[in-house]
Amino acid sequence: MKTILLSGASGFIASNFRKQFHNEYRFILLSHTKNASSITLNELENNPELIRSIDIVINLAGANIGAKRWTTQRKQELLESRISTTKNLVSLFNEYNSEIHFISASAIGIYHPNQENKETESIDYSNYENFSQEITKKWETEALKFKGNLTITRLGVVLASNGGAFPQMLRPFLFGAGGKLGNGQQYFPWIALTDLLNALKHIIDNKLTGIYTLVAPELITNAELTKHIAQTWKRPAWFNLPQSVIRLIFGQMGQELFLNSIKISPDKLIASRFKFNYPSIAECLTAIKKQEF
Repeated sequence: MKTILLSGASGFIASNFRKQFHNEYRFILLSHTKNASSITLNELENNPELIRSIDIVINLAGANIGAKRWTTQRKQELLESRISTTKNLVSLFNEYNSEIHFISASAIGIYHPNQENKETESIDYSNYENFSQEITKKWETEALKFKGNLTITRLGVVLASNGGAFPQMLRPFLFGAGGKLGNGQQYFPWIALTDLLNALKHIIDNKLTGIYTLVAPELITNAELTKHIAQTWKRPAWFNLPQSVIRLIFGQMGQELFLNSIKISPDKLIASRFKFNYPSIAECLTAIKKQEF
């Protein structure tokens, strides 16, 4: 049984990965605070033998990017929570166990907004168009210092019934106030939680390295998402939140998370013969309504 070190272990994705595959891997949970089920980074640093026993690292550390308005202090917290952990883990495993498979999370915010993107395009890590690019580029820069087998996974918005962004997205519809954001034409890269978890296991099983964008193959706009949510839950979707109001309420976070259009496809994941259980938003939302995941 392979041993996985899981950072960000209390987070939404990590906790669900552990739950789904608890019979297939031995997990070591990395947390900021010591408790009965996890270890801290300091404890890991002081235990080279434990480091040498690890086969895989899944680095999911990072504060929730959409939880609070992006003040200067909050931006620093978001950067520090990702970069510090990644930097320390890379340093430790480069020194004591560079034979592992290091899988480090990133996000689709690294891509250019409002244009078509390709996974294979060269990234200029020194230039930031916005904060989403700054945080992902700095995050990936630290991961790329790992000397062994490295996979960077750029995640889209993860949809599920039991956590993540979707319960908050659904709430206005349940109260009859659902609708599109801005003009609704911005692309919305998404992935079902089940497919994300299976994609991570697929990467492990097939020892895939390099850059992988973990999004569903169906490209949809915010307007199309709005329509499908309304149809699935049989709720009206007449409301429209103008761009100016979104910027006023949420500031820079609202512009980048709600209004920027990121067009990207999971070409490499598809080429690796990964099979999506929920390739379309209609299938995904139906399963979420039934609370299948």
